[in-house]
Amino acid sequence: MNSKKKIIETLKKADKASVERLMEEQTRKEAVFARVQRKAADHNEYTDVAEGVEKYERKINMTRIISAAAAMVVVLGAIGGGAYLRRNKGPKTPEDVLTAPTTTAVSATAAVTTIPANVTTGKNVSTVTVTAANGSATTAAEVSATTATTAAVTKKAAEKPAVTTAPQSSSTKTEEKVLAELREYSQFGEYEEKIYKEYARIIDECSTMIKGGDMTGAKYDPDLSREFISASHEDPAHIGYAFYDIDEDGVKELLLGVNYNYGEESRYFDSVIYNIFGADSNGEVKCVVNGALRDRYYICTNPTADRPMNGGMQHGSFIMNAGSGGASNSVNYFYRLAYDKLRYVEGVVTDGIDDNNEPITYYSATKEYDTSAEARISNDEANKIIDSYNIVDFRFTALD
Repeated sequence: MNSKKKIIETLKKADKASVERLMEEQTRKEAVFARVQRKAADHNEYTDVAEGVEKYERKINMTRIISAAAAMVVVLGAIGGGAYLRRNKGPKTPEDVLTAPTTTAVSATAAVTTIPANVTTGKNVSTVTVTAANGSATTAAEVSATTATTAAVTKKAAEKPAVTTAPQSSSTKTEEKVLAELREYSQFGEYEEKIYKEYARIIDECSTMIKGGDMTGAKYDPDLSREFISASHEDPAHIGYAFYDIDEDGVKELLLGVNYNYGEESRYFDSVIYNIFGADSNGEVKCVVNGALRDRYYICTNPTADRPMNGGMQHGSFIMNAGSGGASNSVNYFYRLAYDKLRYVEGVVTDGIDDNNEPITYYSATKEYDTSAEARISNDEANKIIDSYNIVDFRFTALD
């Protein structure tokens, strides 16, 4: 075993010339051995057989060892040669050249940070791998697809038509008209402007309804008086809107009414109001009154009615409701306005005819339609109360 190790170690340390000489010697030995075998095969009965010596088979085992050692030398030489070639940049054949990794800037989109691409050229193919900051890899084909998609989106955005200003809506026009008209009387802030813009919306909805337009989604449709709409088809009726600060709180109310133009003597048929809109305590616009054919409203003044109240004088206009249920049945109620609510002041009720063919009239300063015996007054007293109120004349602005 020691001799074998020595042989192997000797072979490992041998140079190329020694290996070649050993291989030549081995070849010669194998040729001699072949001749001996042929002679042995040709012996006959006269041939002497040597005894007491080992057969030549041992030489065959030795040959195998030498062959294995030679093969190991070849393998070790290949490994050493490969290492030598790597140290000296390898073979110089064009198709086996390994190009050093090259960093190339590849941009997926114009808005994305540039990331490096490693380009490796092999024998028959080149592969481009893009490595993101998080370590994930993307092939060149994927980057190309992303770039193409981004380019298509950019092109689409560039082809998008320029934004044009839409025609001004009728609502916007009405707002401008209403605000300009109100500024002729006084200046106002954001709180009042919000309310007045809502008035403009109501005016627009009235115009739409009168023209027979679509009222779907109209916010104030349920509040609009149908008698006011019907009056638009009468002649010489003139319908429209007006603004008036009824309670003198600095915010005007919106009045929708009709000028019937029946003459000076027909005061109950001029400046008729069918709708009043005002703001509640939160600045939200509400419908205050909604009139009908025999249920009309008027704005009135009455200096004699300015009486002490809550430590001061109660001023401001009144709202009169003139209603009729027939020739011998009518009411005249007078109210003050408190935000979007009516506060009852006094009223005169006519209910029937007495034996002298005179109207039976009642007065109450506490509740509506009080026909109790205690509320009974003469016809002259009733007329005096009603005549103490002066109806305010309005020239309503026509609806567009």
